[in-house]
Amino acid sequence: MPRTIALNTIAYQQVMKENSTIRQAELLHEIKSVGIDYVEIRREFVTDGEEELKQTAEIAKKEQVKLFYSVPDDLFKDNEVNPVLEDYFKEAELLHALQMKVTLGDLEKLTKEIAEKIKRLLNQFTTKLLIENDQSNERGSSSRLKAFMEEAAEFDLSLGLTFDVANFVYFDENPIESAKVLRPFVQYVHIKNVKKQGEKLEATDMESGDLDIRSILNQFSEDVPCAIEYPCGEQNKIKQKIEHDKNELQSWAPSQSNIG
Repeated sequence: MPRTIALNTIAYQQVMKENSTIRQAELLHEIKSVGIDYVEIRREFVTDGEEELKQTAEIAKKEQVKLFYSVPDDLFKDNEVNPVLEDYFKEAELLHALQMKVTLGDLEKLTKEIAEKIKRLLNQFTTKLLIENDQSNERGSSSRLKAFMEEAAEFDLSLGLTFDVANFVYFDENPIESAKVLRPFVQYVHIKNVKKQGEKLEATDMESGDLDIRSILNQFSEDVPCAIEYPCGEQNKIKQKIEHDKNELQSWAPSQSNIG
């Protein structure tokens, strides 16, 4: 069975910049038409609050599209659970989102008290909570995330990881080696590439950068979904681009030797 491919709405970044009245809900029909059934809604693109979230959920139901929720914030602030985490869960619930993604944030050590706060939220809401590696060694390295996930398991916290392929490059960690370390915890993969331009790194689509995306993705079994998470161009080209990249990703079947 081919790998499930989701689409993060950053794919439409240029389209939404060119027409600021477009809402993410209005993209769902076109996304569905190219055979993508899972869409990751970005919180920073939501402009009308709860009403927009409710409308997006209604249109997703009509289009038979399942939603994920991308939140650009941390799980922990100053060694405590982010005080607005519950609000994010409530937003995810309005979307009927299957999962919500945050980054790790600042935490020296996971304690029973902190774990219980998160567990209460996980028991209160149906949305799965995933943590994404950011672009910092302190909070996004494979060793840091592995240590945290092992601590979480000790407290019976049901968490997963979103593995962003390109973010490791920003602190010179090899994404293939990162995948091998984090594989047991990864439940979702963000696909984008990165290219070195002089002293700077520039995010690109999966075919234009320096990374071998296929080799990285093939570290994960086919039951781990992945998302196209990069701008896919202007209105007259975006649909064709998304469909091409989706088909390319689904054609990459990992072998047991890759995963072993």
